[in-house]
Amino acid sequence: MCDFIKPTLKLAKPQTPVIIEFMKTSNLISTNKEVLNNDLKFCNLTNEEAYVKYVIANDASKKIDFLFLAIETLQINATDSIFIKAKNIGLSDEFSSRVQFWKMRCSNPMRKSYTFSSLSREQIDSLVELICSMAEKLYPLVRQLLSSKESKTLNQERWLLFTSRLQSLIRERMNVKRSYVSTILNDNHHQLFRELLVILSLSCGKGGANRLKASLYNQA
Repeated sequence: MCDFIKPTLKLAKPQTPVIIEFMKTSNLISTNKEVLNNDLKFCNLTNEEAYVKYVIANDASKKIDFLFLAIETLQINATDSIFIKAKNIGLSDEFSSRVQFWKMRCSNPMRKSYTFSSLSREQIDSLVELICSMAEKLYPLVRQLLSSKESKTLNQERWLLFTSRLQSLIRERMNVKRSYVSTILNDNHHQLFRELLVILSLSCGKGGANRLKASLYNQA
């Protein structure tokens, strides 16, 4: 399991035993009982109080950008839908401007066009909200791709379409000379692609935003 989706449990605020158990068995979070007990205290804190002792992870921009790539893979013309969704959920004009949105995504150092900038806490909060809203919309597709109950042939066809399109987007926008990008493209098991879908599925529903945001912060 790569470290792309290891959230900080104290910030995750999981809402149901089902999600907690799933994340345990998937090695997504620590199983330490003390950490689980401490998490309950955070449920009664405001967002600012819960995150005051945490700093933005170095790879937060990369994680966010790859999640948007997965969203764009799942939906044709996803960028337009993202801008509409940003307006509908009340985000600032910054998130419905193609130029500003592109600049935020180019804070990902894996990109061909890297801006050497970093995302602010406010930007991360808004991008998390936007990703979670899009994940809710695309959840039926995500569930189909992750399902093991459907026809194996149909699942393979869907998976081939998803992986080929995502690989194409990565080659188009990322610096393929970077070892990280090269490893992703040469991974026949597509581990990161599956993890991206798992993240999107866990970002849905009550507590989804907290679970996603938790993976973007480290304890100071």
